[in-house]
Amino acid sequence: MRKIFFIILALGFFACGSEKERVVFQGDLKEFVVDSLVVFKDSVTSRLKFQKIINFNKGRFFVSKDHEGYDLFDILTGKKEFSFRFPKEGPMALKGHPIAVQVFNGNEMVVISSQGQARKYLNGQVEEEVELAWTEFENLMLLQMQDEQDNFIKVEEDRYLITTNPFDYFAEEEFVDMNYGRWFMEFDFRNGWVCNSNFKSPLSEEFSKSSSAAIITSVYNGDDETYFSMFTASDSIYQIKNCKVEKSFELESLTSFTFLPGIFIENGRNRSWRSNPDSDSNISLVYDPANRLYIRTVLVDVVESNPEISDIRLRHGLNKTTFLLLVYNLDWQLIAELETVYEVGETFGKMIAAKEGLFINKPEQVSEDEYEFYKIDLSRFVD
Repeated sequence: MRKIFFIILALGFFACGSEKERVVFQGDLKEFVVDSLVVFKDSVTSRLKFQKIINFNKGRFFVSKDHEGYDLFDILTGKKEFSFRFPKEGPMALKGHPIAVQVFNGNEMVVISSQGQARKYLNGQVEEEVELAWTEFENLMLLQMQDEQDNFIKVEEDRYLITTNPFDYFAEEEFVDMNYGRWFMEFDFRNGWVCNSNFKSPLSEEFSKSSSAAIITSVYNGDDETYFSMFTASDSIYQIKNCKVEKSFELESLTSFTFLPGIFIENGRNRSWRSNPDSDSNISLVYDPANRLYIRTVLVDVVESNPEISDIRLRHGLNKTTFLLLVYNLDWQLIAELETVYEVGETFGKMIAAKEGLFINKPEQVSEDEYEFYKIDLSRFVD
């Protein structure tokens, strides 16, 4: 009996010793800045809006895009090497105006127009196109898509996933239908629409007048071919495949987040929507392929200057903002929470994760002719 007791005790000791206690690191993001990188803005480039890094012509390039086209900047030299803008007339002109634009490896660009034309360009030349049936959205007076970062991805050869936006500016009461389900749709250049999702937002009815209720941020892990999305005002995350929700769960955090509806202001026939400064907000999800980590960015504090200015277009850069970068492993277990602060006049741009590292814009851009990134190294958190 004594021998059995010691065997059980020994097994229990080794089992406890082999299990690491997981301690979440909390600190300042500046501790992880290891380098910087400069991109040069030429005289014909009106603005820079960086999204991602792609492979093209044996090189690596930052993509700066808007709804009119895109530019490619060499990651080594910082100089612009390619530019494309949609022609207004002629055979390459779109039917309607572009509502979703994304650039992929090989200098491939895919665009969806307001009249349902999906077109693929390669090096600025038309390769394929298909007409998408707009009957899927017949209840919406204004069709919108979300094409920021991984909200518009290539899931396989010539098949693409796009995230929709059901916010209806012309509605009388509810501007977001909280029963809406077609958040994700896939199409190809043979059949048009291939599938669409059908699941409800996790947000309550009180968000129906809030523009934030329709905003989604997504991340694609190309190593494991997994795709995750979350609403800007929720801790819930969804794994999506073939337009279906494979599983959903809540992301953990040491910091407790408060999500509130946005502010809706109606003055006669004039309407305006703005973020609630007291609400936290999911800003982005990215996958760090160098370290196989997920990074979730949450806006956690807003200090408004000139709060009497309600127009969102005029509020750009008027707030002091604090962000938390939450670092997760591949199982979405929390590893770290890193804080960064942007003062009034400074704007948090896009976080870009690539094999070269994690890039965010430097808070203070000292020159109008240059755009400087900080390079972040999170290898400390690799198991």
